[in-house]
Amino acid sequence: MSARVVGLTGPMGAGKSVVAAMLREMGAKVIDADALVRDEQSRGTVGYSAIVQTFGTGVLGEDKEIDRAKLASEVFADPKKLARLERIMHPRVIARILEARQMLKHDDVMVVEAIKLLESDLRNVCDEIWVVLAPRALLLERLRARGLPQAEAEMRLARQASEEEFRAAADVVILNDGDRDATRARVREAWERFRSALRG
Repeated sequence: MSARVVGLTGPMGAGKSVVAAMLREMGAKVIDADALVRDEQSRGTVGYSAIVQTFGTGVLGEDKEIDRAKLASEVFADPKKLARLERIMHPRVIARILEARQMLKHDDVMVVEAIKLLESDLRNVCDEIWVVLAPRALLLERLRARGLPQAEAEMRLARQASEEEFRAAADVVILNDGDRDATRARVREAWERFRSALRG
């Protein structure tokens, strides 16, 4: 039997990385799907070539690497372009995650942090889906703190699943409303339940 996989998702600004770091401390093997995407977009990769062929050299920076901000502004305003980018990247990311799972021991738990988990075939790789949520005002505040203008933050949130859709897909919902100790307690409870279910 291979390692179990927990998919960790939620809207931008919910605090997925905070929860992933807590799970890492508790013993999970954490993979950041966004980091895999960055790898697969690096110059010299098939992903890089496919993106430049699809979207043109306007998405490149001065160093000829893909400029993620330029690529984001190109695709986030156009659902068809976003879908094209996802068709390029998702199969590559899923293949990398399956490779990583094969390298783990059977009693390991791999947590895959992925913003686009529900919209991709990656959800089919997961044994459980955990969703991190926060109140909308807090999501917007966190995104503004990252330097996103209010209008762009609202547009990006609107392009993602709604809170209701996230909840409907979730095996576990973790509220990350700014109280770190309370969030940690929720994460620990979910982690211990999952581990004890594996032990049977």
